[in-house]
Amino acid sequence: MEQNNETMENQNLIEIIGRLKNEDDRYAALSKRIQIVYWILLPVFFVLIIHQIVNKNPVVDIIGSVCFLFAILIFALFFKRYYKEYKYVDYSLPTLAMLKKAAYRYKPLQLKTIWIFLAVVLVDAGLCLNTSLGFKLISVQVYFLGAIVLATVIGLLFWKIRYKPLRDNALNLIQEITGEN
Repeated sequence: MEQNNETMENQNLIEIIGRLKNEDDRYAALSKRIQIVYWILLPVFFVLIIHQIVNKNPVVDIIGSVCFLFAILIFALFFKRYYKEYKYVDYSLPTLAMLKKAAYRYKPLQLKTIWIFLAVVLVDAGLCLNTSLGFKLISVQVYFLGAIVLATVIGLLFWKIRYKPLRDNALNLIQEITGEN
C-alpha cells in the first residue's frame, strides 16, 4: 500500500513538474515579448520629451510625459525580472525547495507587485498632468480606475483558471512531502 502511494506521489510530481516547465516557458516567452514592447516605447517617449522641451510645451505636459517615461521604465525592468525568474528556473533543486519556489512564483499578489502599482500611479499622473491630451481630471480618474479594476478582475480570473490549480497542486505535494495536513 505504501509502495502504491509512493508511486502515485512520484507520478503526480513528474506531472506537475512537466506542467510547471511548460507554464514557466510560456510565461517567460510572454514576459520577453512584453519587455521588448516597453524597451521600444522607452526611447520613443524620451524623444517625445525632448521634442516637448524644444517646443517649449507647458512644464506640466513635460512632467506628465516624464511620469509616462518612468512608468515604462518600471514596466520594462519588471518584465525583464519576470523573464529571468521564469526562464531560468532551477528544477535540479531538492523537490521540496523547487515546489516551494513554484508555489510562490504562481502566487497572484507578491511584494514585488508594489512596483507595478507605482508604475500604474505614474501612468495615472501622466494622464492627469498632460494637458495636451485634453482629458478632464475627473474623467481620467473614473475611466482609468475603471480600466485598472476591470484589468485586475480579468487578471485574477485568468490566474484562478490557469495558474491556481498549478499552485494548489504544488502546495498539496508540499504538504504530502512534509507530512503536514
